[in-house]
This record gives sequence, C-alpha cells and structure tokens, in this order.
Amino acid sequence: MTHFADRLIERAVRIDSRVIVGLDPEVERFPVFLRERLRDEPTEERLEETLFAFNRAIIEVTAPMAVGYKPQAAFYEQYGTAGHIALRRTLMLLRDLEIPIIMDGKRNDVAHTAKAYATAWLATHHPVFKTPNPWRADALTINGYLGKDGVLPFLETNREAGLFVLAKTSNPSSGDLQDLELVSGGTVADKMAQLAEIWGRDSIGAYGYGNVGIVVGATYPETAARLRRVAPHALFLMPGIGAQGGSLQSVTVAAGPQGVGAYAASSRGVMYPFKPEELAGADWRAGLAGRVEEAARTLQTAVSKALVTTASG
Repeated sequence: MTHFADRLIERAVRIDSRVIVGLDPEVERFPVFLRERLRDEPTEERLEETLFAFNRAIIEVTAPMAVGYKPQAAFYEQYGTAGHIALRRTLMLLRDLEIPIIMDGKRNDVAHTAKAYATAWLATHHPVFKTPNPWRADALTINGYLGKDGVLPFLETNREAGLFVLAKTSNPSSGDLQDLELVSGGTVADKMAQLAEIWGRDSIGAYGYGNVGIVVGATYPETAARLRRVAPHALFLMPGIGAQGGSLQSVTVAAGPQGVGAYAASSRGVMYPFKPEELAGADWRAGLAGRVEEAARTLQTAVSKALVTTASG
C-alpha cells in the first residue's frame, strides 16, 4: 500500500472521474434469473455465488468509470456466512484490479475495541498467522464521536490507509445532532470536520490532501461548501447522489482548487437501474451491463461537466 489519498487522486485524474461506486447487494433487487435460481437451490453456497456473481458483473461494467468501490458491510452481514465469503471474494477481485476499496463500516468504540476494528479492516497482515489480511481495505468509514482516543488506533494500525470520518450525513434527520450550534461557535458537523483536519495533518500527500477525510452528504450543498473551508486538506466522500436526491453542486463546491477533493458516491443509482423482471433470462449479464454502464457513465459525465463549468466560471 502507498498513500491512500494520493492513489485515489491519481486514479481520478487518470480516468477523468470522481465517482465512487457502492456495492450494496440486495437480493430482492437482483435480476429475476438470479433470484429464481436461488429459490430453486436455497443453499449457503448458492447464495454466496449469487452475491459474488452480481458484484462481479457490476465491477466489470463500471471499472472504467469508478475511482474506487465502497462495499457497505451491513449488506453482507445480513446474509451471514455467505455474505462474508462473498465480500471477501469481492475484496480480492478489487485488489487484483488495483482499484481502491473504501469499506463502509462506520466503525468505532473505545480505544481497545477500535484497535480490533482497525486490525480487521486496515491491517496488512493477520494478527496471529501474519499472513496477508484478506479483509484489508484501502480506507474505512468511521464514527469520530468517541474523539481522539477512538481514532488513533485506526491512524496507527496502517498509516498509508485512509479514513473517512462522519461529519454531515445524507439522511434527512442528520440535523437532529449534526446541525446543533456549539457554544464555542459552529455546528457539531463543523467541529467533526475540524477534528478530522487535525487528525490528518501529519499525512498530507503530494496533492495536498491527507489520509483522513470526511463523509459529507451531497444532499447539503451549503454545508459542503462551509466544511470545505473548515477542512481544506480532507477528501470528501459524498453519498446521496442519485436515489437520495443529492446535487452535483455539493460535489463542485467541495472539490477544492484542483477539483480533486470531492467524490460522488452512488450505490442504488448505479447498481439497480433496472427492474428485476427485465432481466429474467440466462443472459441477464448483457441486459444488466447496458443499463449499469449508462447509469455510471451518465454520473461520471455529469460530475465532470459540473467541475469544468465551475472552474471556468
């Protein structure tokens, strides 16, 4: 592994994209062909193969447009052993393709437990056998609510890895806490962004960004602009584009002076631009490919155009 922020930015520039593709498998949204085959053979092995086959199909189509991939751990955990094995196979595939992996786990706890989370997802080697860690991701989303002692284990376990600290999430009720004004000034989200900037200041890379970024919902453009001022050296991971109605403006105002500081994360919008019954035959991959490629390409083009327009304006 090398410096996460630099690697992510280098790929973004090389493929002219700012799109992070989510990998959130939901069997009920899969092509009918896959669902019927699973119904006819309801085994752990068939479920694992179905989950991985769908992920692989998405990756094969979107790899030219994806700066990185963001598997959400919950969508694998819900399927038990089969889900965990499918996730491990997905991580191995992405590592073979040398595409950055952002594990969306939103982990954290007291320092002792945080260390275990960090070892699980970021350590280069297994803690007992010292073999390469099959679960290793390039970056991990974390909750910074416990403060510095809950974040340090993630920083110390793998200094080349990336972290994305939750600052302003894309859900409608995020303001219940994140928008509260502090006596010291600013909001809770502002404070979290400020802390992330501090936590990442020793890891600034060649492009001016550190390995500690923040999660900022694309559903809040004004907040995104303000948090960029608070955390000028933090990469922004911006979910909410597509299914949640996030705006491209949020990405452009957070992109920074070189236009490489913010990344639009889309899961449902890219993964499921079809109705399950539309892909009922054994050739489901071909039908899926056209629809998914169009969705990913449309998002890539829209973000790129918005960045160019903002830069020229």
